Amino acid sequence: MEKPIRIYIAGKVSGEEETSVFVKFMAAESRLKLDGYEPVNPLRICSKEWSWQECMRHCITQLMTCDAIYMLADYKGSRGARLEHFIALKMGLKIINE
Repeated sequence: MEKPIRIYIAGKVSGEEETSVFVKFMAAESRLKLDGYEPVNPLRICSKEWSWQECMRHCITQLMTCDAIYMLADYKGSRGARLEHFIALKMGLKIINE
């Protein structure tokens, strides 16, 4: 049996309404699972009490364990998601846009 492709979900979180962020990321996670991927959801990695920098350290560490990155449609409005996109690009990860 082939191992599923591990894919990191990147999109805008900071400055967004908490419920809409939750719905957006959980929907992406569900879609990716249905498509046979092993999604890595940053909402499951970070604590609400952490600073942006602390979250990014944890998220980038997890991104480096992935084969691909899934860019949500709003990622360009996010400093963190643009950073994750840049790192994925430089690391040669497959980039999939929503």
